Amino acid sequence: MRVQYQFFGCLLGLLWLGCIQAQDTTKADIFATVWNLPESHVSVTQMGPDGKPMDESAIVIVHEQGKAGECLHHDNAADPLLTVTDESIFEDATFKTQIALFDNYTAVEQRPEVSFEDANHNHWVEVEAFLDAVFETKPMQVAIKHIQSELKPGITLEQIRDDVKVMWFEPYTNRYRGASEFCVGFEHVFVGEDESDPDAGDPCKDTVAGYHSWVKFYLDKKQGKVDCLGYDYPGGIVEDAIADPKVTTLVMRWSPTKEEGSHGNDLLKKPGGFFVGTRPELEMAFGTLAMYAQHAGKYNNIRNKENHHRVRLGENLVDIVMHPQSLKPPQRGVPRDRGWHIRTLYPKFRGKTVQEETASVDLPTQPQNSAAIKIVSALVNPEGPVDRGEWVEIRNTTEDTVFDLANWSLTDRSGRKRQLDGKLEPGATLRIELGRENESSMMLRNGGGWIMLFQGEFRRAAVKYGRARESEILKFE
Repeated sequence: MRVQYQFFGCLLGLLWLGCIQAQDTTKADIFATVWNLPESHVSVTQMGPDGKPMDESAIVIVHEQGKAGECLHHDNAADPLLTVTDESIFEDATFKTQIALFDNYTAVEQRPEVSFEDANHNHWVEVEAFLDAVFETKPMQVAIKHIQSELKPGITLEQIRDDVKVMWFEPYTNRYRGASEFCVGFEHVFVGEDESDPDAGDPCKDTVAGYHSWVKFYLDKKQGKVDCLGYDYPGGIVEDAIADPKVTTLVMRWSPTKEEGSHGNDLLKKPGGFFVGTRPELEMAFGTLAMYAQHAGKYNNIRNKENHHRVRLGENLVDIVMHPQSLKPPQRGVPRDRGWHIRTLYPKFRGKTVQEETASVDLPTQPQNSAAIKIVSALVNPEGPVDRGEWVEIRNTTEDTVFDLANWSLTDRSGRKRQLDGKLEPGATLRIELGRENESSMMLRNGGGWIMLFQGEFRRAAVKYGRARESEILKFE
């Protein structure tokens, strides 16, 4: 977000020192309006330093403990992350009908669910019951009014209902290249998907897709299927994050059973994020608003960030990240073609203020490497002098698109750039040598870091790596 200075209200000698601050993009923001409705939440508090909840009347207590490590065996949170003091909330219509849908999906991303081709299957009865409950709520009604007045004037309530069913529940193919079948927005966001290798489990590899539901996390924890391994916030906002229990970012272990259609592995999610204490209708309203806003060109409000909408929710800024289905990538200045299916929806906690112009680089919350051009490998720690020998390889995964790389660049975790050039033919792999001519030259830390690929201002791929041994070639596919 580009910082701007606001002078409105700063008369009489700037008596209020807080009037010069980073721009707050959330005034009259529909996401803040929905968030501020009392009907959007149950009460939430954090655990105090004395081991007691800060608000003893709260229904949900959040206990964020130690900073997470990198692997499954690094458990820095011995106590449960969430405690629910009154489980009768789960008998409320939207909670109850949402929970009924959780067991309708297989855990492994590539395995088909059992009910989609049968229109009379009980799954669809449960979907309709959930949508009936959601559409009766104040958060969804406020969202619908905004859609009809600002995002798609003239659309009827019946059309919105049909669209919501498509974007959240209709199966689709996830990507324009390397098709991933049997994708469902509701499943990805609220249930989670097992992306692990069936024959081996890497304890340090992120193998969970989605899983952004505090309700699912709480219920899975009661069954011993999930565990918080610690919080995961960038330095500088940890204090703000722990003081705000309504958004959490964590590393977690998930162990879906084979009966649920998983491989039976312990899975690592690093990091993951979800709202806490929100009612299902708020998340449904957020995702639905985001989709209509994406198609209306009114969603992205952060420079250099696609699929992010920054809004102040309470005292803190939060990026609401919503990726719609991509039908084809952007090419030569033509925007990407978006479908009507939700790929993911999650919050990214940003703290009370964001001064992005002074930050070295805005790191992603999790790796992303599924675009038309992928980062496939890197030599981080070569033999010989420290100022030469590093390289990164990228690959054009398309069958028919030639990419002009004149506007593309690689970036390290500190924001140091390596500009690219030339053309990348379909199916071709390009090795980019990294030299250290000066302090602004891109370089890769042996102890771990990020490699990011940008097209102009937009980040197209990002991979994270840990400590690299000498001469070790890291693979990212």
